Amino acid sequence: MLSARLSSIDRFQRARSFKIVASLLVILGLLTYAGFTVVGYTTSTGAEPEVGIPEMLQDQNGNLIPNPIAERDKQLRSILDVSKSPVDGVISVALITLFVLVVIWLGLGLTYIGTIGLIAIIGWPLYSYGGGLWSSIGFVIIGMTTLMLSFSVLLRALRIVLGNAHPIPTIARNVLAEAIRMKISLVFILLLASMLAVMPMMLEADQPLRYRVQGFLQWSTSFSFWIIALLVVFFSAATVSYEQREKVIWQTMTKPVAAWQYILGKWLGVVLLAGTLLAVSGLGIFQFTEYLRSQTALGEVAPYQASEGRIMTEDRMILETQVLTARRSVNPVLPFSPFDEQFDAALEAEVQKERQLQTDFNPSANQLAGMRMKIFNDAVTDYRSIDPVYEGYATFSFTGLSEAKRIGKPLTMRYKINAEGNRPDVFYALTFSFEDGSIIPREQTGLGFSHTFTIDPRFINEQGQINLQIYNGLLGQDRSGRIVMTPNSGTMTIPPDGLEVSYQVGTFRGNFTRIMMVLWTKLALLAMVAVWAACFTSFPVACLMSISVFLIGESAGFVQSALPAWAMDTESVVGVFRTGIYHFANGISKFFSVYHELKPTQRIADGRLLGWAQVSSGVLAMTFATGVFYLISVYIFRRRQLAIYSGQ
Repeated sequence: MLSARLSSIDRFQRARSFKIVASLLVILGLLTYAGFTVVGYTTSTGAEPEVGIPEMLQDQNGNLIPNPIAERDKQLRSILDVSKSPVDGVISVALITLFVLVVIWLGLGLTYIGTIGLIAIIGWPLYSYGGGLWSSIGFVIIGMTTLMLSFSVLLRALRIVLGNAHPIPTIARNVLAEAIRMKISLVFILLLASMLAVMPMMLEADQPLRYRVQGFLQWSTSFSFWIIALLVVFFSAATVSYEQREKVIWQTMTKPVAAWQYILGKWLGVVLLAGTLLAVSGLGIFQFTEYLRSQTALGEVAPYQASEGRIMTEDRMILETQVLTARRSVNPVLPFSPFDEQFDAALEAEVQKERQLQTDFNPSANQLAGMRMKIFNDAVTDYRSIDPVYEGYATFSFTGLSEAKRIGKPLTMRYKINAEGNRPDVFYALTFSFEDGSIIPREQTGLGFSHTFTIDPRFINEQGQINLQIYNGLLGQDRSGRIVMTPNSGTMTIPPDGLEVSYQVGTFRGNFTRIMMVLWTKLALLAMVAVWAACFTSFPVACLMSISVFLIGESAGFVQSALPAWAMDTESVVGVFRTGIYHFANGISKFFSVYHELKPTQRIADGRLLGWAQVSSGVLAMTFATGVFYLISVYIFRRRQLAIYSGQ
C-alpha cells in the first residue's frame, strides 16, 4: 500500500503538467518577493541628517570651506543606503529559485519538499527553542542537509548534461558516479558539509560584527578550498591509477578510446566534481555572510540603526567599506629611495666605522646591500616617527588617486599608531590636516590597532594626489584665536602597514564571484597535475607529487618574502651551497608567482579588489600550465604498456 502510494507520488512529480505549474508558481514567488523588496527599499526614508550642523565653516584665513563633519555625515548616509540595498537579497533568492527549478525538472520536487520538511520538523525546533548546545545541533542538522541536498541535485543535473554517447562526456559521467561510490570521496564531501555547517556556530556573539564576518570569510573560504583541493588530488590520482591496477582500463581502451580522450574525460569529470563542491560551498558562504551582515553591529540598537543618535557606528562602517566590498588601496609614497646619494654617504660612514673596530673588514656586495637596507629601514622608521615637541607633525602623500577622484565616492582613511608600549589604557589625540585647510580631529585613538574614518574625494588634487599632515596632538584655537596644538605625552610611530587610503571600485558579490572562478581554475590545474602524475606512478607517489606542487604554489609568496634575508657567500663551500639553494628557490617561487599573487582567500576577507585584468592574466597562465601538463600526460599514456602494468 505504501509503495503504491509512493509510486503514485513519484509519477505525479515527474509529470510535465506538474513541472510547468510548479515552475510558474516558483517564478511568481520570486517576482513577488523582488517587487515587495524593491518597493520597500525605495519608499524607506533612510537615515535623517543631524540638525544644527552648519554646511560651511571659515578656515584660519577667513575663507568659507565645506564643514568636514557635515560632509562626513553625508558620506555615511550614502554608505548606509548602499549597504541596505535589496540587490544582494534578490540575487540570493534568484539563485535559490534557479536551484528549485532544477529540482522540479529533475522530477524530484515533492521528494525534496518532503525531505526538507522532515529535516525542518527535527532541526528547526532545536535551533529556535533548544538553546545552547541543542540550538547548535539544530543548526548543524539544517546546514548539513541543505548542503548535501544541493550537492546531490547539482550532481544529478551534471550527469544528465553529460548524457552524450561521445567518449569524453561518458568518461566524465563515470568519474562523477565513481566519486559517489568511492569512500575517499564521500569522506571529504561529508567533512566539507559538516565543517561548513559547524563553522558559523563557532563565532563569538560578543565580538564586533566586522571581526565575525571577516573571520568567517577567511576560514570558511580557505577551509573549503583546501578540503576540495585534497579531494581533487586523491580522487584524480585514484581514478587513473586504480583503473590501471585493477585492469578496468582494458575495457575502456578497447572501445576504442584515444589516449587524449581518456585523459580529457578523466580531468573533466574531476573538474566538474570540484566545481560542484565549490559552487555549493560558495553559495553557502555567501548566504551566511549576508545573514551575518544583517545582524546588529557593535554600538547599534538594531541592524543599521546606531545608538546615541549617530548615523553609523565604526563597526558597521568598517564592515561596509573595508570587508564587504571590493576596494583598491593606496599607501603613502616615501620621499626617498635606498639608492639616493644620502644613503651612499651613510653607507660609507658605516663601513669606516666598522673598519675602526675590525681593521680587516672588507664587506662583500651582499653585505653592503644588507647594510644599505638597514640604513634605509632606519630612515623610514625615523620618517614615520613623530615627536610631539620638536617635530609636531609629519607630511604624507598618496598618489595614483585619479580614478577615485573620477568615481567621486567617499574614501576610507585607515591609520594605526604605536606609542608607549601600546598600553590599552592610553589614548592619543591626532589631527589630520589636508591641503585645502580642512582639519579632521581624532580625539580617542587607541594604540596598536587600526582606526578608520571617511574622507571626501575633494581632498584629491588635480594630479590625483592627497597630501596631508598628521599632528601628534590636537589642534585648536587659544583665547587669542591662534591655532595651537595640545601635544600627546610621547613620540608616536606609524608602522609600515599603518596608513592607507582605500576606495570602492566594485561590489562584494562581484568580487566573490571572481574569486570563486580563480579558485576553480586553481583546482583545475591541480586536477591535471594529479592525473599527469598518476599516468606513470602509483597512487601514493602521484598523491605525494601533486601535493608537493600544490604546496610549492601556495607558499611561493612566503619564499619570495623570505629570500632577501637568505645570506649568500661564494667564498666557502657552505656559502656556495647556500647560494645554489637561493637561486633554485628563487626560480621555482618566481615560476609560481602568478599562481600565488592572486591571493583569492586573503582578498575576500580583506575586501580587496580582484579585478578582471588580474583574473584574466591568472586564468590564462594557469590554463597554459594545465595544457602543458595535459599534453605531457597524453604523450606518457600513449607509451604505456597497459597490458603488463601492475599499478605498483
